[in-house]
Amino acid sequence: MPAKLYYFDLYGRAEAIRMILTHAKVEFEDVRLNKEQFGEMVASGKLEFNQVPAFEMEDGKVLTQGVSILRYLGAKHGYYPTDALKAWEADSMIDAMSDFNNTMRKIMFAPNEEAKAAAQKEFAEVHAPTFFTRAEKRLAGQKYFGGDSPNVFDFFFGSFMTSPLAANFQSEIDKHSGIKASVENWNVVFADYLANRPKCSF
Repeated sequence: MPAKLYYFDLYGRAEAIRMILTHAKVEFEDVRLNKEQFGEMVASGKLEFNQVPAFEMEDGKVLTQGVSILRYLGAKHGYYPTDALKAWEADSMIDAMSDFNNTMRKIMFAPNEEAKAAAQKEFAEVHAPTFFTRAEKRLAGQKYFGGDSPNVFDFFFGSFMTSPLAANFQSEIDKHSGIKASVENWNVVFADYLANRPKCSF
């Protein structure tokens, strides 16, 4: 029985996991839950923290917490650095991008139009330029953040850069040639996957 990845019919926090499994050529079932099915999984006790994504291995053991699943699969399939400093580099970029993503959520879930406009202004003038400038410095002209081959952060980054949300800061990406080249390369590497995956809003 193949492994199963449980999430909603969204890219969200599961897309990096889908991409790393696809790149590693791991057979898995992409289970996209509706609200009722998610409720049934929670009631069954199968989800340790009552959240998805969750990854059910071939032996039935269920792993939870999206980034931890990504790191586990990275370590298993050769995408997580064995060098402690390189591992910190990948992990710190995941943390930094998680913080960056949270600034976007302030826009998406703003309580009113005034708060939304203020969050958009701060995002465009502060958060996006800061993140991409620092990410460009970390990339340092390499093909991937992992160097010649992708590490776990590349999947975290690539999954977000290929989501519809990336259109919100395309103008900022265009200002950073290294980031732009990295995203273009990712689109080539995952061309078949991107062309055939289900279409989602985010």
